Amino acid sequence: MKSSARATFAWANTEEFEEADIVLFGVPDESHTHAHRYGTAKAPDHVRKISVERGVFERGGAKTVSLPTMAPLEPKIMDAGNIPRSKVSEFVEKVAREAKIPFMIGGDHSITAEALKGFDKLGSKIGVVYFDSHPDFICSSRDYYGSVVCDISEYRNIDFSTSLEIGVRDPEPEELLNLRRTHLQTINPIDLAEMGLRRTLDLIKDRVGDKIYLSFDMDVVDPAFAPGVSTPVPGGLSSSEALYLVREVSRLGLVGFDLMEVSPPYDVQDTTSHLAGRIILEAATGVKPKTKATLKAT
Repeated sequence: MKSSARATFAWANTEEFEEADIVLFGVPDESHTHAHRYGTAKAPDHVRKISVERGVFERGGAKTVSLPTMAPLEPKIMDAGNIPRSKVSEFVEKVAREAKIPFMIGGDHSITAEALKGFDKLGSKIGVVYFDSHPDFICSSRDYYGSVVCDISEYRNIDFSTSLEIGVRDPEPEELLNLRRTHLQTINPIDLAEMGLRRTLDLIKDRVGDKIYLSFDMDVVDPAFAPGVSTPVPGGLSSSEALYLVREVSRLGLVGFDLMEVSPPYDVQDTTSHLAGRIILEAATGVKPKTKATLKAT
């Protein structure tokens, strides 16, 4: 089940699929992007590489790995390497059926629809918490990274009543119409600034259920903290706001996670890749061994 990768995620702590709580994999593909800035296909291996450079410390021949915030890392994480876009839905379905949590590193954001297609053969309804500066709700043009939310709205097990978007601040006119039509709740950065993190989290808790797929586009973070993305937009989340919200949402009942749209060629001193690794790590803290959220297959 494991394929080759140039580097292994610093916090991977098992090589055995049967032992894993989280199965991490990369999809080095940007074939469906319309962005003017390319490079997201390089992200899976580069994020892994930077996670090792910035998260592993060596003293006297002994190595230690830094921890998430101020807590131990409880779940077992297996790094399964990279897979092609064409295998994503099949791979995610297999991981989920084994009651494990798929963690994906992209790649362009359209691959999220492929991951959620893997959940579509499982019976339980799931909500999607979608971190992005763009709504990705273009329905007049399909199957690309700007139409993800429209594409997944047709999946039978995606529950929009327990889904929401966070960090949106650069919508197109069509997207506003589609958001209003479907009543998909959004929290923009101005909302967050007015409410504060605790009230924002309370609003999220009131909306979502206990089976959550969390999709994180790195352009939701302000370019001051994450310059290396495909489509940067000013006025985004700070790095600490992003880490806090990902950690707390993950604790509500994570069934799947992805981190998308890191573009290493446009980064500054690998700041974005470094933050991406930490966001993945904080998401992992929400997965509790033996008590993780699972989906019943049909």
